[in-house]
Amino acid sequence: MRNSNTNNWRSTALIAGAILTAGVVTTTSTTDVHADNSQNNAQVSNDQVTYDQVRATADQQLAQLQSANDSKEAQQAADLAQTNAQINQLKASHAALEQEQAGAIAQAQASTAASIEAQTSAANAEYQQQINTQQQNEATQRAANDQQYAQAVSQAAENQQAVADINAQYQKALSDAANTQTSQAQAAANNYNSAVAKENDTYQGKLSAQQATNAENIKNAEASLASATANANKPYEVATTNDVSVTGRVAKPQTDFKVPAYVTKYGIHLEVRGYNGAIPVSDYTYPEFANTYYGEYPDSAVITNKAAESTPHDISEMPLDFQPGLLSYDAKNDHSEKVSADGLTADQVQVLRALALSWENGFRNNVFQNYREFYNVVNKNDGFVNVAPVDLVSTDFTDNIANQVVANRTKYNIDNNSHTVISSGMPAEATYTSVINDATKNLKKNLTSEFNGKTVYTDVNENLTTMQAGTPTLLNYAINLYNSMQGMYYGELVNPTHIGGHAVNLLCAGVRTVGIGFQKLTDEMTAKNGSGVSDRKNPSYAVTFDHVGFNIDHDANLTKEVQNRNVWGTSTVDAQLNTIKTAQYHVNKVPGTKTVTPTATDVQKATASEQQKLADVKAQAQQSLDALASAHQSSLNKLAQQYNDAKAQVKANYDVAVTKAASVRDAALKATGVVGLQAYKAQLDSAYQNLVKADQVAAQKLAADRDAKIANIKKAENVKLDAKINELVPSVDPQIKQLQDQHQAVIAHGDAVLAELKAENKAAYNKLAEQFNVQLAAIQRRENAKRANEVRLANNTVVLPSAVKVANDGNIDTVAFPTASNPLQAETTGRVQTVSAPSIVKTATQTPIAVAPVVTTVNHAAENAVKSNESSAPVVTQTTAVAATTNNGTQTSVASTADNKATKADNSEKSVVKAGTVAKKQTPAKKSESSQKVDQSSMSIVALAATALLGTLGITYSSKKRHN
Repeated sequence: MRNSNTNNWRSTALIAGAILTAGVVTTTSTTDVHADNSQNNAQVSNDQVTYDQVRATADQQLAQLQSANDSKEAQQAADLAQTNAQINQLKASHAALEQEQAGAIAQAQASTAASIEAQTSAANAEYQQQINTQQQNEATQRAANDQQYAQAVSQAAENQQAVADINAQYQKALSDAANTQTSQAQAAANNYNSAVAKENDTYQGKLSAQQATNAENIKNAEASLASATANANKPYEVATTNDVSVTGRVAKPQTDFKVPAYVTKYGIHLEVRGYNGAIPVSDYTYPEFANTYYGEYPDSAVITNKAAESTPHDISEMPLDFQPGLLSYDAKNDHSEKVSADGLTADQVQVLRALALSWENGFRNNVFQNYREFYNVVNKNDGFVNVAPVDLVSTDFTDNIANQVVANRTKYNIDNNSHTVISSGMPAEATYTSVINDATKNLKKNLTSEFNGKTVYTDVNENLTTMQAGTPTLLNYAINLYNSMQGMYYGELVNPTHIGGHAVNLLCAGVRTVGIGFQKLTDEMTAKNGSGVSDRKNPSYAVTFDHVGFNIDHDANLTKEVQNRNVWGTSTVDAQLNTIKTAQYHVNKVPGTKTVTPTATDVQKATASEQQKLADVKAQAQQSLDALASAHQSSLNKLAQQYNDAKAQVKANYDVAVTKAASVRDAALKATGVVGLQAYKAQLDSAYQNLVKADQVAAQKLAADRDAKIANIKKAENVKLDAKINELVPSVDPQIKQLQDQHQAVIAHGDAVLAELKAENKAAYNKLAEQFNVQLAAIQRRENAKRANEVRLANNTVVLPSAVKVANDGNIDTVAFPTASNPLQAETTGRVQTVSAPSIVKTATQTPIAVAPVVTTVNHAAENAVKSNESSAPVVTQTTAVAATTNNGTQTSVASTADNKATKADNSEKSVVKAGTVAKKQTPAKKSESSQKVDQSSMSIVALAATALLGTLGITYSSKKRHN
């Protein structure tokens, strides 16, 4: 921060020089028709000499201030270097001494450790001796107790007969007390029973009277309610809205073929192969379930009648159930949305997923309801025989599975004839089972933990078919998928020897979800022999059905409870299915009237008031009965309390008699000198236990004292060790601290000197400003006196005769002329500013003449030089001195001094010294030569600008005009 302060006072002095420069250009001259301008030129030259002298003095003072400041800064820098060098030398000497005394230090440390060990062992031995003494005392006390107890036992044997007589007397006293208690208790019971019987008779009389009153009140309320109920049951007319069902068009299958008829004709073996062998694939050998494309059979002779009722015209007409039979397609009557050449959109995929899900559920439910034997044979070992399956769901959970399966199949180029398995040419982590296991691992973990002790079976499988379209519409793809699934499921249901694998997979009741994926086939895939794609101009798809579920220990109830939990995700096809369902069936509201027979609810509302009255009467009746019962119970409680008090008194009398008998017995025993052996033994044991407890407390204190003693030993020995090490290697920290303090004193002294220099600088600046004002006022007075008798005629200046010789002392009357328009002023804004005087017009023919403007300068060059250095002084608003001409001709010196922030010392920053080093003081930057040149150039520019301005106003220095 010291650089900034130094530059501040330098900038201030330079601004003062710029002000003097501005004062010079106010001297002007005019052309005289009678004489030349030698006198005016001489005056200008004289003023220049005066200015040069003032400026030379200011430059000399600035140079002296700069030299003094630089000297103080250099002294502080030198002291900094010397201090750091001394500190480094002390540290080096200290390190060498430490190395030299390393052996002695190690020896001192070993000696200290041995001393601590010896003293610690002595302290522990002393502590153990004290503990041994305690244990010996306890053993002595135990022996004494045993001896005293043996003596008491011997004494008791000698007085046995006397004790027996005393105890006999005690037992008789107890018997007498018991007999007295029995007789007193019987008397109290008799009194209580008599009082209770009397209270019961009184209560019964009051109860009978109140019940009769209640019955009459209730009868009247019930009659009123019956009348209101009869009125409320009368029929009445109301406006109504009738529901009118609207059924949309739904396509029906082309055949009425039924599976049982086929079974009757051909026979069927109800068996399911295990998955250890080859998964059975449908032969599709029967025309009723043949695989079809575009809704037509490959063999056109099979079905020739494409009935209109079997031909949907839009997605909304597709059946949502899944009865056996195929659909036809009519491209001319297809009103569904188009499918682009790029393939299905995400929304179109969701529509097909919704339909396929509905068809899979339709197949499962239809087989369970109508072809139960097929369903049962598939699930005979899974606990679901004759147990209906839970509908499959398609959710965000299964969509993610399906999308990952499609991505893996696409990545490894799996065609439509290959499942998502390792044998198709993909790694294990890409198979559909791996994808499902990753997605369900947390759910399976939770279920396994929940059903600990039971087996949790994972039911996963995959079905695969091909979907294509001759016409690129969503309806054509849907019909093709419907007919393909007909062959894949119903076709496999009636295979000659077994149920096909696809049908078995779908009929498995353990599965709960299905991820339906649509893999777009490549041209290479569709061109393969056996691809089944007959028309490749539109995109074809491999459609995967990945089923997922868990079977809990082959228990249908547990499995279905898990299936119905909210753990399978959120459905993503409800909106699509609801749209189709609404189109196929919805209800319209039609207004009308009807006669309404009041319902039980209506009657209830109409008679609510009367029912409330009846309820209130019954409640009041019950309240009266409750009040009687409460009073009765209160009386009984009072009698019971009196009885309990009497019994308590009887018991207290008995206790007094028993206590007295015991006191008499104890006094007699005491007179014989016999003590109670058990109590005496307890007394002896208690005394011994008190000794043990006291010893335990003392032992804890002994241990604490020992630990404190050992800690003090270690502390004292370590203090001695530190003193020894310090003796061998004395610390240099005090010397370093002394050097640092000395350097801080140098810095503080330097700061004080700099502050003094800045104060001197401000005084010098003020002196320069005062000199400038004096010089400027003198020059202005001479100029005003000279122009007092000048008159401008056209392009000539005429000097009028003067009655009195004007001395050059400024005591003259001036005449101010009108100020001419100054176009240059706008152009020089921020560089040259003008201050104009008021004007007086002499005659109507006289041309207004502008007086010489007073020019002030804003030193932008110096200002920019300050801004260019981050560490230099802040921008200072310069002092502007203006000599202005007032209306009465008096010269007034105006000095407008801005905030001189440059002269304010910055003492907020102090030198910060860290341990072992001295902070380096910042050396002030010297003002560059280019900045000084800018200051001088700005002075010249001001002079030139003033000359140009005077020329614009018609005032010149030495222009002469001849007059003929």
